[in-house]
Amino acid sequence: MRLILYRTLGGGAVALALAVWAYQNAPYQHLIILIGGLFMLLLLLQAGLTFTAFSERHQWVFQFASDTLLCSGLIFATGGIDSPFSILLGLLIISAGSFAWFMLPLAITILACAGYLTAVYSEMWMTREPLPDTAQALQILLQVSTLMLVGGIMAAIARRHAGLRARSARVLHQHRKLRDLHDKLMEAMCEGVIVLDDRLELSDMNSAGAALLAGRPVSVLTAIPEVYHCLHQQGRHACQCEYRHGEQVLLVAVTHLSDDADARWLLTLVDISDLRQMEWQMHQQEKMAALGQMAAILAHEVRNPVQVMLQGLEMLPGGDVKGVNVRDILHDEMLRLNRLVTTMLDYSRPLKPVPSFSYMPAVIRASLQQLDMAKQCDVDMHCTLEQLLLDGDHFRLVLDNLLANAVMNSPPGTPVGINLDADGDCWRLRVCNQGHISEQVQEKLFEPFVSGRATGIGLGLATVRQVCDVNGWSVSVRQEDGLVCFCVSALIETAADETARGLLHG
Repeated sequence: MRLILYRTLGGGAVALALAVWAYQNAPYQHLIILIGGLFMLLLLLQAGLTFTAFSERHQWVFQFASDTLLCSGLIFATGGIDSPFSILLGLLIISAGSFAWFMLPLAITILACAGYLTAVYSEMWMTREPLPDTAQALQILLQVSTLMLVGGIMAAIARRHAGLRARSARVLHQHRKLRDLHDKLMEAMCEGVIVLDDRLELSDMNSAGAALLAGRPVSVLTAIPEVYHCLHQQGRHACQCEYRHGEQVLLVAVTHLSDDADARWLLTLVDISDLRQMEWQMHQQEKMAALGQMAAILAHEVRNPVQVMLQGLEMLPGGDVKGVNVRDILHDEMLRLNRLVTTMLDYSRPLKPVPSFSYMPAVIRASLQQLDMAKQCDVDMHCTLEQLLLDGDHFRLVLDNLLANAVMNSPPGTPVGINLDADGDCWRLRVCNQGHISEQVQEKLFEPFVSGRATGIGLGLATVRQVCDVNGWSVSVRQEDGLVCFCVSALIETAADETARGLLHG
């Protein structure tokens, strides 16, 4: 379309020159009118070709060849060798050289020279003039030489232009490939990447950065004191700090990229929430290990004197004081102290699961027989699973503590429910009793020394959590319809699973 515009403007200028100057003196005025009509028709045809599948190079050849022929006809109609429009052929060659195809100006140069010579000698033949004299021959030779010189120069320029365009296309293609690679790398990164400009506004960010920010603006990061000082302090080009938002912990690293206004600072975000959670858990385990070691030493030192006192108390005669049997009171208190020591030893003992096939109804009945039924609490037992591959002693330890907790917290005369069944490909143990746990206690129920009873020491449920964590079981508590239910569940393992796990650890 650009070439059509240029041709229209050029045709208008030629028409104006013809109307003002050459038309009245031209020997073939009707030919000039015909050439003008042909020019308009070719202009319309050229406009139509732009909307077809005709290739761009073929359109160039058609347009410049038709213009060259029209200019040759115009030279013939306006005086031949004396025509002022010979310069149009040179302009056409120059126009053809502006396109990055060096063969086009060469072809148009040859066609222009042939058209010029044809127009000049045809005009002489039509006017029956003799052969051109020396001056006219030199003028024709000079005109043809000038056209060929211009054509050669424009062909060289077009070839140089074509090389530059090809090189530019290669560089552009490489740039696009690098840009695509950059975009793919940015999207594939798990770390968040944020680029800030010189005004500390967002310039670029990958999807991981957007996900870590979760809709929060970048200003929440630049407002961190360490980041703020790094961005505004002269001579400081890097820093690192942590940003906390709820349970999320982000490691923020700031790096000065360059002095470019669009990419001045680089911020990288790494989610270290799991790492900080693991550090906290290790810290808690270290505290619990120290506490367990202290409890083990204390329990060992207390148990021996208690055993001696129990044996001595058995040898004493009945000691009634004012109708109160002091001997029975001391005996009960010593038994309670012995149970406390046993609980502390269970919690402090290192655990290592040893899975084997256990007959679950027998394990549950043994736990019921061992239970202190001082409260005369009824127990409803339902067991639909016979054998499970697990550590029977650890399961018994969990069941003993859950059952003791249920009995101690049940109102008098209310039953305690024990249910062991399959839930899909998992086994599930539920121990339920009537009662209620406050929200404050429920949040920390499995922590050591947290108890809902004034007489409780808070190690039973902490032992349950410890045993479940070691064995990979999940434990939870739920309150519904006046019942407090503790649920322990895990995948049902087979002998093949146990063999594969042994090979893996071996």
